[in-house]
Amino acid sequence: MNVQRLLICTVASAFLIGSVSESQAARIEADPSKKYELTKNRGPWMVSVATFHTTDPKGVTKSGKSPEEAAHELILELRKKGMPAYVYIHDPEQERVTVTDRVGREEVRKNLRRVRTVLVLAGNYNDINDKLAQDSLKWVKKLNPKCLQQGVKFSPTKARPTPLSGAFLTINPMLSPDEISRSTSDPLLVKLNSGENYSLSENQGEYTLVVARFYGKQKVVGKDTSGITDFLKDNDLDNAGRASRELVAVLRGNFDKQNIYNNLDAYIWHDRHESIVTVGAFSSPNDPAIAKFKKIFGPRLETFPDGTTKYQPAYFGLEGFGKRQDEDRLWLFEPNLQLIRVPRLK
Repeated sequence: MNVQRLLICTVASAFLIGSVSESQAARIEADPSKKYELTKNRGPWMVSVATFHTTDPKGVTKSGKSPEEAAHELILELRKKGMPAYVYIHDPEQERVTVTDRVGREEVRKNLRRVRTVLVLAGNYNDINDKLAQDSLKWVKKLNPKCLQQGVKFSPTKARPTPLSGAFLTINPMLSPDEISRSTSDPLLVKLNSGENYSLSENQGEYTLVVARFYGKQKVVGKDTSGITDFLKDNDLDNAGRASRELVAVLRGNFDKQNIYNNLDAYIWHDRHESIVTVGAFSSPNDPAIAKFKKIFGPRLETFPDGTTKYQPAYFGLEGFGKRQDEDRLWLFEPNLQLIRVPRLK
């Protein structure tokens, strides 16, 4: 069979550029009896090394290597060089297309031409601009694998003179956009949230409910108000962080005499602009436990002296708070509670 090779982007690799040491290559398994299939925990950025499919319209292998065989041999060769490589098979569903006949009538037909594609992806990178990712890509493009010398068909061009010169960096094709954003490492977020008690990244659920946001300075109401000047000099995010930590401690404690806001599963998360407090660890957006927390933290319908009714944000206040128990606190909860995916730090 003649196998047409096309190069496609897919995985980024973590390995020594240039000459790969024998000890490093030995750490990457290359067992001919095993299939190294791509999984979601690879990447998220990878080097798309190559793409294989048959030239036969029906996808039948008549001579030479099949796409699966060619991909498997390439994966083994890369792994022996110290580069973790994987296979990903894309088998498209049969599509329906709209065609127009000679008299202009439209007709919907099945597109019987389905190309089964076998991709080879390699490496694991957090960012496309990672130096190791870029160096790995350059290394791959210069390779001329022995396994591609026979049994495959490659038509060189000026832009792609060698079999792997069309390699490029891409996202793991198994990841959804949401999973990509969650798995990408941000050094600042790691720094802000590392070592934080009750960090949202430690939440075991898939979703959580945002009940409070702290954007900047928070003024403490105390008996002595002479510290305003010093307060204005403080860092906004530091104050937001302290305020969110206090609320998490209160929600997880036993401060509420009415026992509404006690012993709750609360978490904290910091980003560039704010600190948030969330509650709950939910398995899906339809988790029935979400309704319980929305009832506790959601807006309430209140009647005013003039007889009118309006929805007002829920709140919780404390007297005698702080180290000397001479401060008051009042926390307003979000008027529009937001369900978010739980972020993961890498």
